[in-house]
Amino acid sequence: MITIFMTNCKFCKSNHTDILYVRRNNTFSLCKDCNCIFNQNFSSWKKLSMDNNYELKPSSIIHNTIKMRFWDIISQQYIAYLKSKTDMKFNNAIDIGALYGHLVKRLNDLGINSSGIEADKNQVSHDISGKLSHGYFDETFQIDKKFDLICLTQMIYYVENPILVIKKAAELLNDSGIIFISTQNPESPVFLKSESTPLEPAMNILLSKSNFLHLTKELDLKLVDFKNFKPNIYLDRLKNQAKLNELFNYFKYHFKSSHEEDADGHHCFLLLSKK
Repeated sequence: MITIFMTNCKFCKSNHTDILYVRRNNTFSLCKDCNCIFNQNFSSWKKLSMDNNYELKPSSIIHNTIKMRFWDIISQQYIAYLKSKTDMKFNNAIDIGALYGHLVKRLNDLGINSSGIEADKNQVSHDISGKLSHGYFDETFQIDKKFDLICLTQMIYYVENPILVIKKAAELLNDSGIIFISTQNPESPVFLKSESTPLEPAMNILLSKSNFLHLTKELDLKLVDFKNFKPNIYLDRLKNQAKLNELFNYFKYHFKSSHEEDADGHHCFLLLSKK
């Protein structure tokens, strides 16, 4: 018999929480006051695994091609969003949680001097940009440089203290710079009503829009934009991860948009700036 204890919200400390999802040693709860979803067992799994020297099983050329195409499509969506919301007059940029470097490469192709950092050595070893460094970004990160664009791409929910991570990003931002965050929307029915959830054991907290609004006040930042998206390419993968379906999606998203704006979408993009 498993005993589950209710805990206060990891963000706002409210005790108005409900257990949302239990899997193995991970219990995810929903805060009814600030709408975040949090893991009752916060961990630094990503940081602890950073120096692991492990080898993935060799993949077929077709599998690797599909995987790389998947992440390139995601980076295209990021670029499209940035183009729609900014003038793209960035002299330099850094992508934090850069995976294989697809966004870094696309930014460089646009003439923006860009680099990336990634905690997973295996992904860095398959860098397609030539501009990735192996490292972990948190409040202790040190670099003697400031940036016009800082991208926190699908990584903010893995860190133990997202407030301090965003604060650190703001410290590394030029006065007219932008922080671009892609993350997941805890208010989406995908998390609240779906039997198949994209919650992962390594996730610590999914911040809601109200959480980000709170952070902007606390850190003296401005929320420039906030949009939810229905990420069809992720949803197709969530429904069916069979190799044949992945191959079908490879061709499908040559012609169909990977994301569409949707108030209930489980992905969100936002832009922060200094006031």
